[in-house]
Amino acid sequence: MKLSLALYDALTSISVPNNKAKAVVDAWEDDVKDFASISDLERTESHLQGSITALRTDLTALIKEQGADLRTLVERQASQFQSSVSKLESNITVLRWQFWLLVLCFGFPILKSLYEVYGKVVTS
Repeated sequence: MKLSLALYDALTSISVPNNKAKAVVDAWEDDVKDFASISDLERTESHLQGSITALRTDLTALIKEQGADLRTLVERQASQFQSSVSKLESNITVLRWQFWLLVLCFGFPILKSLYEVYGKVVTS
């Protein structure tokens, strides 16, 4: 309001008619009423800082929660992987035994047959 009065006084002191000076002051006041004051800006800044702090707290808690969930999931998958590896190792051991049993079952009769054939060839 002080500024409006000062503007009006300045205009009338340079011989602007009263009605025109009042119209200029009214137009200026109309434009200025939408401007934010320093206290408005400080209030907005304070509100934004509070919101940012709250969001930071929420985000930190969410990250910790997700990290814990992820750690649990990774540990569970590691345990399942180790179990699968153990099963595969035992299956490989069984396959090795089966392979050597096949070698014995088929190898000795073949060797015996070859030895008999060799004995017949040598004696003839």
